[in-house]
Amino acid sequence: MKKILALALTLLTIMLSACSASDNAPDRPVDVIINEIPYTTEENLRIGYTLKVWEYEKEGLELLNISVIDKDSGEPLLSIDSADIPKIYKDPLPANPYFTWDKISSYYISIQLPIALGQTPPVNVSHILLLKNSTTGDIVSVRGGDFSPRINESPVVIASPLKENNLLLINHSSMGYHFYVLFFLNGGIARPERFAFDSMELNDTFDANYDGDPKVNASYFNYGSTLYAVADGTVVSIQDGLPENHGNAADVTFSTTLELAGNFLVLDIGGGKYAYYCHCIPGSFMVNVGDTVNEGDPIALLGNSGNSTGPHLHFQITDGPDFFSSNGIPFILKEYVKIGETGDPPVILDPEHFTNAMMEESSVINTQ
Repeated sequence: MKKILALALTLLTIMLSACSASDNAPDRPVDVIINEIPYTTEENLRIGYTLKVWEYEKEGLELLNISVIDKDSGEPLLSIDSADIPKIYKDPLPANPYFTWDKISSYYISIQLPIALGQTPPVNVSHILLLKNSTTGDIVSVRGGDFSPRINESPVVIASPLKENNLLLINHSSMGYHFYVLFFLNGGIARPERFAFDSMELNDTFDANYDGDPKVNASYFNYGSTLYAVADGTVVSIQDGLPENHGNAADVTFSTTLELAGNFLVLDIGGGKYAYYCHCIPGSFMVNVGDTVNEGDPIALLGNSGNSTGPHLHFQITDGPDFFSSNGIPFILKEYVKIGETGDPPVILDPEHFTNAMMEESSVINTQ
């Protein structure tokens, strides 16, 4: 209730302080161009999407706030202040040694909207952007980005690629990296890492992921963990033989874009869906290209190759076998047990079993 009240006050402030209104102005378009299938965690239904916004900085405007609202009821759903607005892609895109980006003429912002479990999901969503003119100080509000979440569709359900305790799966269930990553290539927008996670294994007090020298891979609790097939499928690609970083030294160099993924395996799990296992130990693959596997079969060992700052599994499911032109799709685990949460301090909880869900980013889980 307090959260909803705070959001309502934020929205009221926006409406009252706006010196000029420009709702649905054709020269200030705000559109949803990517609308993902929502997925469930133990706390929320998470609705992911990407906004395409006009180049407001050319008008001398600064984005102060994005308010997400239920279009039908007018109720506030989420308020994102300037400090928390996710990465905004704009021209010129940052230089990259591996790609030549397309030139873009709009701004792109990716959002994950959390709807608390038990709350009725919105049928129609809209946005109010609050901006300030840096010269005059005038406040401008622009409304747009209307869309209907795909609440009647379901994400992919998989077994866990790891069978370990004290797992923390980071960089998902948030608006941060990997979710916001967009590739502007060949006239299209690819988002291969959209729902990816990076795995860590913690100690029993949830405050460390290694013991010993951080420059030694064997110091990390997860190093060498077995990776498993998340579904029945066929191995379509393997890259092997690349060296590993030394712990957190990030001391491997790359000569091709694919080397960023390190030693990896791609598994075709059917229905146009592909599971990626990245950063494996060289020579640890237990299968070959063309092999068929069953859910739960061991396939490789977790390592520290490629673009990595410590041993971990980078895992994602996409709609294609190409690493950089495919699109990440949401997935949930058949089951896991939540045993705690990271934080300051970490919290140990009574074990709670969940089925057909993903976890929030701070959740510590067991996946036996």
